[in-house]
Amino acid sequence: MGGRTITASERITSGKSNTNIKLELGDGETVLARLYSENAQSSPAREKRIADLIASSIGNAVPIPKMLDHGNHWAVFEFAQGQLLESQPEHSRAAAQAIAQLTQIKLDTVGWITETGDIAPFDFGDDYYGSRLEHKEVRDWLGPERIPVLTKILVNETTRLTEIHEQPSLTHGDFNPTNILIHNGTVSAVLDWEYAHAGTPYMDIGNLLRNTGTDHHAAIGEGLTEGGFELPNDWKHRAALIDFSSHLEFLTSTRSDNFKRTRVELIDSFINMFNN
Repeated sequence: MGGRTITASERITSGKSNTNIKLELGDGETVLARLYSENAQSSPAREKRIADLIASSIGNAVPIPKMLDHGNHWAVFEFAQGQLLESQPEHSRAAAQAIAQLTQIKLDTVGWITETGDIAPFDFGDDYYGSRLEHKEVRDWLGPERIPVLTKILVNETTRLTEIHEQPSLTHGDFNPTNILIHNGTVSAVLDWEYAHAGTPYMDIGNLLRNTGTDHHAAIGEGLTEGGFELPNDWKHRAALIDFSSHLEFLTSTRSDNFKRTRVELIDSFINMFNN
């Protein structure tokens, strides 16, 4: 950092894939140093490309920490002020407005945004749901009674799923209340763009709904509308369809069995939503 000394450091424990360290510098500035894991989905160059895309498209409408410097496997960011939305869910409306702003960044096709700014197709093929439902670990967790019910729901929802993916836009990919900072009632920063891609905003909407109490869901809908997103009557069903893919992914992850049981409970709620 330009020869400046580090006077204090503190590891930030909320990061899942990379190591994040808060640094106090000798001149009084506070920064965040990120050390990228070899298994991380992203890289400093890719995150900078996404930050530049946001800045050139919508300016500071969705604030993200400025990258001050980076190498191949590390980066230093401005330290963003605020409290996690997780502890202030009453500001979920402001978070939903940020999702709506991201939908203004239209992209040509669905896929992974590369370091060069190109969009590469995802490597899981055209039928993600089908491949996940055939996965042994998923079948073991869901049991034989749920698989045909879920398959039927997906067949019945083919048209809606096609419509959802018709206009890709920049999608954060992990729009969780632990990745959103709130300061003075507004979003001060959206963190951790590791999973950002060209996709559907219903992934971010579904993630926010899943991790926010139902008493805040009406405010999320209002925030989406206020941010300029055209909200259809079936928006919660659309979000649930996309969020279902996350539940399936978690069932094949290294997360604990207790956590996976909660995903099965969410899948049961998904079945009830579409069978009623």
